[in-house]
Amino acid sequence: MKGDAPPTRSRLGERLRALRQARGMTLQQLADASKCSRSFLSMLERGQTDVSATLLQRLAAAFQLSAADLLPDEARSDILKVVRRGEAPRSVQLGPGVQVQVLFTDLLQKIQPVLLSLEPGSEQRNDVGHAGEEFIYVLDGEIQLTVHHSAPRTLRTGDSAYYPSALPHCIGNVSSSEARILTMSTPPRLI
Repeated sequence: MKGDAPPTRSRLGERLRALRQARGMTLQQLADASKCSRSFLSMLERGQTDVSATLLQRLAAAFQLSAADLLPDEARSDILKVVRRGEAPRSVQLGPGVQVQVLFTDLLQKIQPVLLSLEPGSEQRNDVGHAGEEFIYVLDGEIQLTVHHSAPRTLRTGDSAYYPSALPHCIGNVSSSEARILTMSTPPRLI
């Protein structure tokens, strides 16, 4: 039906609302804690807008959770985790041309593997940085990685990089086709 929210966006909104209400928080309290407007948060809960990776991190921090815990379709199992093709959580649109798929979700994880997909010309930027370290491996395409004030580095299929994520960083697709990147972050976070 026209005007309906995409299923993943809708489930993310439902999860946020349920967490907020379970913790007895008002929209305004969560908006203040996550540094976003109450109206935007309301739209997010109703599945009417996408969320940026940065805001998802701030929302998770407000709930004292990891960002992966906010995503829908979380998979849980015992000690050995196996996710079969087609069973991984669905991708979540973080912004124009930027999608992430958390490959495993678990509160006890020490590392967060994520599949990042970037359409041509799109980028995933973290201007503030965050605690930890990140590893990226380019599965397909060509990207440009900039960490803090270093010269931008071009990485192609099969290339990888490792950097301190406390520094501002940006991954941009500089090719004419979709780029897919495997990212691993410690402590767990999206990217």
